[in-house]
Amino acid sequence: MKLRALLFLVLATAGLVVVISPAQPAWACSCAYAPGPEQDAHAQRIVLGTVAQVTNESIRLVVDSVEKGDVAIGETLGLRVSRSEASCGYQFEAGLRYRVNVYNGATGLCNGVVPAPPAVSAPSAAEPAAVSSPVVVAEPAPDRTSRSWWPVAGALLVLAAALGIVLRRRRRHSGPASWRPAPGTAPRR
Repeated sequence: MKLRALLFLVLATAGLVVVISPAQPAWACSCAYAPGPEQDAHAQRIVLGTVAQVTNESIRLVVDSVEKGDVAIGETLGLRVSRSEASCGYQFEAGLRYRVNVYNGATGLCNGVVPAPPAVSAPSAAEPAAVSSPVVVAEPAPDRTSRSWWPVAGALLVLAAALGIVLRRRRRHSGPASWRPAPGTAPRR
């Protein structure tokens, strides 16, 4: 009976670990905030700018105007972004303008990205080239998986304590003479 209880405890703990493990779900993009005012309210920065550079993991955006946040016009923001829309990213194209919502140094479909019309006045060939502004590198996003390990660690500690209790009780009840019958008595069956 004790072995069954121990087996149940082990299986329940293993199931708990699987259920609350920090693995990310594998479904398509599903945003927490509805497009529009809800995304705007959640954004730390909202800027209108021209994409200067696109890589697989980031973009550089030259700010044309600021709707929200502490960015200066002419600054270049380095933003993390996924290129895949299935993972809530966005397919930015260099040279095009976008209205971009920024949260924790990242942008994408769930933050809010809207293509914008080209700038009204483009510099002519007679005007001197603009001096490159410093690049503002976005702050890293908080680690989302660090908190999800606490329940797993707690479950493992409970399991270890339960195993310790079971082993201690077994050791206490099974002395060296308990495995042999006393002289002159029949063994138990």
